[in-house]
Amino acid sequence: IGLPHTSISFRLTHAGSCALLLGAVAFLFGCGTATEPSCEETGTCPEPPTCASPAAQGTPATFDVATWNVEWFGDAANGPSNDLQQWVCVRSVIAAAGLDLWSVQEIVDDADFGTLLDSLPNYEGLLANDPQVQSGPQYYNDFGGEEQKVGLVWKSGVLSVTTARIVLTEKDYEFAGRPPLEVQATLSLEGTTRDIVILALHAKAGADLDDFTRRQDAAVALQAYLDATWPDADVWVMGDFNDDVDGSIRPGSPSPYEGFVQAAAQWRFVTDALSNGGDTSMVGGSSVIDHILVSNEAETRYVSSSATVFRLDNTITDYRNTTSDHYPVLARFRAGN
Repeated sequence: IGLPHTSISFRLTHAGSCALLLGAVAFLFGCGTATEPSCEETGTCPEPPTCASPAAQGTPATFDVATWNVEWFGDAANGPSNDLQQWVCVRSVIAAAGLDLWSVQEIVDDADFGTLLDSLPNYEGLLANDPQVQSGPQYYNDFGGEEQKVGLVWKSGVLSVTTARIVLTEKDYEFAGRPPLEVQATLSLEGTTRDIVILALHAKAGADLDDFTRRQDAAVALQAYLDATWPDADVWVMGDFNDDVDGSIRPGSPSPYEGFVQAAAQWRFVTDALSNGGDTSMVGGSSVIDHILVSNEAETRYVSSSATVFRLDNTITDYRNTTSDHYPVLARFRAGN
């Protein structure tokens, strides 16, 4: 399952219209007319943007996962103002980090996402509105195709996706119009093979009472669904939960995910230590709102203390304005028991 990968052009204004085509790591400039010299001929083509690559985070012997809200990816009016710069930095991070699975949020431009996948030869991917996702086009089609979408990017050969669907659609309002994307896949690593379930999540944002109540209601529904549907499965729920797990971002309120926290025999936020340690997953923030929740079956393979906030601002210059307002959150799991 995946998006059709088609090349796209980013339009620049330079001596008329100039098309900048992104494909893998090549940047091809074509300007001018039959009577006007091209930018290559005049030596005036703009330099393609660059982005520093972070250190590798994955290891060959472990299942390495991350969740990353890539702020309004492909929408310069709301996110980082330079689409091309954001694209280059996101590609740089995924290519260099070497992780097996990314849960991504706030993907706006489908074509930008498709070209991103084309530029990552060792990866495949899927957005929530893909035609092959059951109910995907129905629930992720708002705002003239400019809706924030959740998705997955995974390393080829490590994961093989079998089915994908949108779940908890009856709670569309509680999930702010973004019901979870559920993917069933086969994980193959270090000579072991197992079936796993992954849910990509982007919860309702905001700290007022209505926002909190909708997150809380969505969390209750999510827990009931998982308990009933996947009681014995290896499950990963990864995404922007838009709240913390040691208390809410709404002052004086408990975490809306308290039900999962209290059900320690069945569920575990492996990112709980980050919250308890006072870390943040947002630039300039004070809370961890991007989390990785796993079933007890998956937790048995969690590498202790491996959850971390990937501080890309230590590598990427002006990270907030070039890439995202969220940091990726990573965790590592053993291939075997």
